[in-house]
Amino acid sequence: MMALPLQGMRGLGQARPPRCSRQLTVKPVAVSHCVGIKSAGQLQKLVKPTFKSFRDVTRQQIASAKGSRAPKRKAATMMPVSTPRVLVRPPGERQMEWVDLWEAYIMQKVVFINKPITEDLANNMIALTLYLDSLDKKRIYYWLNIPYGEVVPTLALYDTMQYVRSKTATVCYGMCWGMGGFLLTAGGEKNYRYAMPHSILMMHHPSGASRGQASDMQIESKELVRMRDYLTLVTSESTGQPYDRVIRELSRNKWMDPKQAIEYGMIDKILTTPMPKMPDGPMVKFERAEDNPGLIV
Repeated sequence: MMALPLQGMRGLGQARPPRCSRQLTVKPVAVSHCVGIKSAGQLQKLVKPTFKSFRDVTRQQIASAKGSRAPKRKAATMMPVSTPRVLVRPPGERQMEWVDLWEAYIMQKVVFINKPITEDLANNMIALTLYLDSLDKKRIYYWLNIPYGEVVPTLALYDTMQYVRSKTATVCYGMCWGMGGFLLTAGGEKNYRYAMPHSILMMHHPSGASRGQASDMQIESKELVRMRDYLTLVTSESTGQPYDRVIRELSRNKWMDPKQAIEYGMIDKILTTPMPKMPDGPMVKFERAEDNPGLIV
């Protein structure tokens, strides 16, 4: 009987472990965690391979990109919108000049107010009104888009509009709420108060707040009531409505569209451009070649 070599016998007794195409990362386990009696499930959890989630991989890539010195692409930004410039001839000049669009309108005595009336804005508008009045006596047009305004600065601008020699006209485009509605109604001369078709108008009583001693709060409340009565009186004279009706209806926000504002006396006319009339018959006649033999196609 032929004896097999020892190396061959070892090969028969031990099976070669299968090869695995996927390499797994085994989480290192401390020796102290394996001391004692562990069940099969606990041991499986200890040596369970760890896989990184998509979020972890993404965070790692972003962190490495931020720390890298490689050239980076600039972020896209919106093109800045600047004020248009137009070519006009200033008064007293022979040559044409490029000026801002707002300056060109100011030369024609057209003023735009599209912000809440504050002290700074009122000061600028008062100075501009006085300057335009010093040029000539042509009418000054105020285009208003005012969401709200402070009482005292608005009254200061209103007093200046009544003081100058030039007649004033007001036009609402967008909105005129609160003191903006008051300036639209009382600031412009009658028959020269306009509004665009889709404007929104609103008027109400002035509001305020105070704190401190009771006597001081009482004095401030009396001043607020006096201001309310004065604004109601001016609004009543401008709209032609009775004083009692105005003070009652303006105790809450009174919203109006241009048609309702005309009925209330807040404005005088709605600015609309009439549509051009279309011709009765077709402007171009379309004929087929077989219908008109003399037609050249």
